[in-house]
Amino acid sequence: MSGRILIVDDEQAIRESLRGLFEDEGFMVSMAASGEEAVARMRKESVDCVLLDIWMPGIDGLETLSRLRELDAGIPVIMMSGHATIDTAVRATRQGAYDFVEKPISFDRMLILVRNAMEMRRLEQENKSLRESRKSVRGELIGDSEAMRRVRALIERVAPSDAPVLIMGEHGTGKKIAAAMLHERSRRSGGPLVELNCASVPEGRMDSELFGHEKGAFPGALHTRPGCFEMAHQGTLFIDEVADLSPSAQAKILRILQERLVHRLGGASAIPADVRLIAATTRDLEREMKEGRIREDFYYRLNVVSIRMPALRERKEDIPLLVQALAAQQADNLGGEPVRFSEGVMAMMQQYPWPGNVRELRNYIERCHILMPGREIDIDSMLPLDQPAGMPLSHGPDFDLSSGYHAAREEFECKYLLYHLERNDWNISRTAAAIGMERSQLHRKMKHHGLRVPEREAK
Repeated sequence: MSGRILIVDDEQAIRESLRGLFEDEGFMVSMAASGEEAVARMRKESVDCVLLDIWMPGIDGLETLSRLRELDAGIPVIMMSGHATIDTAVRATRQGAYDFVEKPISFDRMLILVRNAMEMRRLEQENKSLRESRKSVRGELIGDSEAMRRVRALIERVAPSDAPVLIMGEHGTGKKIAAAMLHERSRRSGGPLVELNCASVPEGRMDSELFGHEKGAFPGALHTRPGCFEMAHQGTLFIDEVADLSPSAQAKILRILQERLVHRLGGASAIPADVRLIAATTRDLEREMKEGRIREDFYYRLNVVSIRMPALRERKEDIPLLVQALAAQQADNLGGEPVRFSEGVMAMMQQYPWPGNVRELRNYIERCHILMPGREIDIDSMLPLDQPAGMPLSHGPDFDLSSGYHAAREEFECKYLLYHLERNDWNISRTAAAIGMERSQLHRKMKHHGLRVPEREAK
């Protein structure tokens, strides 16, 4: 374990002896000779633990403790004193001190206390991060990439209006979450958000799903049923895979958006349908329009504002944040501790193109959680990713998905390393940096798989 410790004591000999102890153990150490100096240091630098003497000139240890916790409420502070009373120790504990140590100090006990205090702080920060991740993964688009910042900014600008929005992007890019964000930030957030996925509606049932029907309107209509427009009144209707709508349904939707009224199949009276429409598609609607599958007037009515959701391969820098959030979500859903991934595995995940986007990443994290809950997964223990499209297979047999787990993992790892070695012209240092692996470890892996730098290309 490493971290930064702040030692606060007016006696230089004690400061120096404690600094020597902790630096020998790999910690970084800062020192202060007074409470005022300690507060000033805390304002400038990040600290993981404080060792604080009680009796000092100027502000005493208890006052210093209070000021330090105003700067960082979670900082663990271990109080030190050679002649303190029980009352003083109780007051320090009530003010939030982690523990109390009497002088002369037992270095062994102090080392254990510091390690425990810093571990407690790490766990508290990790739990806070996981709680935030669980919250955000359910209803927010995760990522700090430029592409995701643009999407979120556009959502914030567009959400307050009633204009139709067309969300475009590949499967698994978060179109449904974007639609939910638009609704939640709109003036209609108090109304319903109704979703219809056109791809899942059986042929011949689309009009009934959209507009509803009266009892007896068609064979099998045994009960009156409201449609999506009626259910979304004064709210938002999200139509996913909108390109699957027939030209006839498109025309009817245009009329409803204009009149804000809907007629159930078999019904005589008009029903209010004040709805904001958000549509999503994985297809090129402009091409669909040119080929006659999408009406021109419908396309331009939908495309008042368009939002393009970037593919995961276009924002690989967001993968670590997504992995953390999705691992927390799986732990929340399935129980147990979240899985963690080594830097090498994270680098491999960032290199993989994720053709299924965030949905595929979520499924991979779920597999890892089910098979290896709570573990830190390294390159040797990781589950194989699906083979990236376009990865050269000029060496060795095709990837055999029917082989045993260990054989499949070995084969994937060999092909993965070969792919990146060839991409980096067999330059070992460049390849190691690209995949996030130590150079020496890459050499060992190459030896294990029998991969040798070709003499004519040796670097």
